[in-house]
Amino acid sequence: MLRHVCKSEKYIRVEILLNLHMNIIFADAHCHFNPIYGLGAREIARRFKRVNGWFIAFIGLSPHHYGMDLTLDNYFRAHEIAIKECKRAREEGLEIACFVGLHPADIDKLVNVKKLKLEEVLNFLDKVIDHVVKLFKEGEVNGIAEIGRQHYKTEPQFLVLANLILDKVLELVKDYNMITHLHLEQAGYITILDIIKRVSRLGVPREKILIHHARPGTLEHAISSDLIASTPGIEPVLRIAMNFEPKYLIESDFIDDPKRPGIVVEPWKMIEYELKIMREKNLNEDYLWKVNVDNIVKFYNVNVP
Repeated sequence: MLRHVCKSEKYIRVEILLNLHMNIIFADAHCHFNPIYGLGAREIARRFKRVNGWFIAFIGLSPHHYGMDLTLDNYFRAHEIAIKECKRAREEGLEIACFVGLHPADIDKLVNVKKLKLEEVLNFLDKVIDHVVKLFKEGEVNGIAEIGRQHYKTEPQFLVLANLILDKVLELVKDYNMITHLHLEQAGYITILDIIKRVSRLGVPREKILIHHARPGTLEHAISSDLIASTPGIEPVLRIAMNFEPKYLIESDFIDDPKRPGIVVEPWKMIEYELKIMREKNLNEDYLWKVNVDNIVKFYNVNVP
């Protein structure tokens, strides 16, 4: 149920919809936070809880998002920031999964900005990944994210390096039973076929991998291939995604950057879109329950509070 009434104008539309569907609770499968420049995880969790949010998977950002240089020590500091932020979010009463790692775009930055050679970047990021594994073993994080390939035009050698890192992480997922979020290009069947072949070759359990930010054109191929995928909760994307079977997750991919407000979508706004489209399509409430609860519980191994 709606835990308390919020009178601010930005919540009024979702509050009306929630009053009509009080039994539905909502999850955000991939969300960022920035306590230096943005709201921070605690405030995001607080606002999400106001609109029946129960679970958020928080993904730590790379050091430059916090105003820090891309040094190894600063990656470790960024991981510490993420862990502390996840703990603060849990104090708001939500279930939180916490992920740290690196972003494929960091490869470009380490070469173009830090002027490292490709082999130096590989060695550098190996150490970052090894630190994440250490944190996972200590129970501080739930897995590594977000790993994969650049989704924009880049140098071919950068993509080769990204694939080397991707394979290393997939092997660690297998070895340590970790969860990972994959950041990939939107190439539809080709993207999904590549991941299927990689996990099959490496013996990686598919149930430990999330295809992050899978838009229509890629999402349906993930679903048909029994890969877990999360789709961004923006209105035009959800209008298509909610025609598919409820075998996926929904994410805000909120970056918590005041210079880019609302990007990709605010978690509380995402809920409004879900309810609005559910009603327009005359979907049963069970549809959103499967997406926001059943699928989350299964993938993240969490319990409904």
